[in-house]
Amino acid sequence: MRSILAIASTALLAVSATARADWTPLGVENEIYTAYVDRGSIRRQDGRAHMAGMYDFRKQDFTPDGHGLYSTVVLREYDCAGRKVRLLSYIDFVGHKGEGGVVSKNQHIGRWEEIVEGGVDEAYWKVACGG
Repeated sequence: MRSILAIASTALLAVSATARADWTPLGVENEIYTAYVDRGSIRRQDGRAHMAGMYDFRKQDFTPDGHGLYSTVVLREYDCAGRKVRLLSYIDFVGHKGEGGVVSKNQHIGRWEEIVEGGVDEAYWKVACGG
């Protein structure tokens, strides 16, 4: 568990430098957001992968505290063989595509969830795990 927290902490700092990230559209768009992936952030080890993704919202969204945001960068861990995903950290930004100030951030490791076929998490999983 300690090594996962160390990875999440390091990755959160790395992902916060979104201007240096190479954001590529994931190919999943809807009326709410466009999803992006930073292929340079992919780290694979022991059947798992870590990767940064971003949601760029078409309309302003809000944190539970009422702060406005237009994009969220997430770091997730993927169980490649088990088709599972969990959130390691996220950062919410005032502007589109990770621009502007940080509105909120969190480094709470979430629970493992099954990858839903045809969903955005499956598209991210395919990139992260090379499937």
